[in-house]
Amino acid sequence: MSTRTDREDRPSRIVVGRILGPHGIKGVLKLQPLTDYPERFRSMDRLVVEFPAPKVGVPRAPRELTVLGLDVLESKNLFLVRTEEVHTCDEAESLKGGLVTVAPEERVPLEEDCYWIDDLLGLRVVEQDTGRDLGRLENVISTGSNDVYGVRTPDGALKMLPAIADVVRKVDLEAGTMTVVLLEGLWD
Repeated sequence: MSTRTDREDRPSRIVVGRILGPHGIKGVLKLQPLTDYPERFRSMDRLVVEFPAPKVGVPRAPRELTVLGLDVLESKNLFLVRTEEVHTCDEAESLKGGLVTVAPEERVPLEEDCYWIDDLLGLRVVEQDTGRDLGRLENVISTGSNDVYGVRTPDGALKMLPAIADVVRKVDLEAGTMTVVLLEGLWD
């Protein structure tokens, strides 16, 4: 489940992987993909590694690494990455927990009428027939068959809408709106 209510607090970079630590003694990194498109790593010539903010102490600056080679450990759903900057087990260990990120414009292009969750969060949800403001899309729940959108109403209630074509009629990211048709009994 993803949650965010303000479209202005969208992340400047998108997490696509996590460094799990070293593989061997020569600075090879174990990289866990955190994306629906792990094949993207095969064409990446650099990795930007950011570190979660520590609870105590000074935040670590991001590191940019030049990819020299990449192997796949399919049985474990991992990549083994050799970089120009990391040569020892200790150096690789120091990157453990780092998150590999990409700029929003580097995301994999989606098919028509498919959207990134972070692009949907915060959209104003409007009823098609009346133009009534139903609230803001606050979260997306993946259920397996179809996603469910959580909409925070102007009075503070959280209402659910199925992400199906009979309900969601139009998504306009530029305008920041999602136009929906409320099926009978859906909003009650």
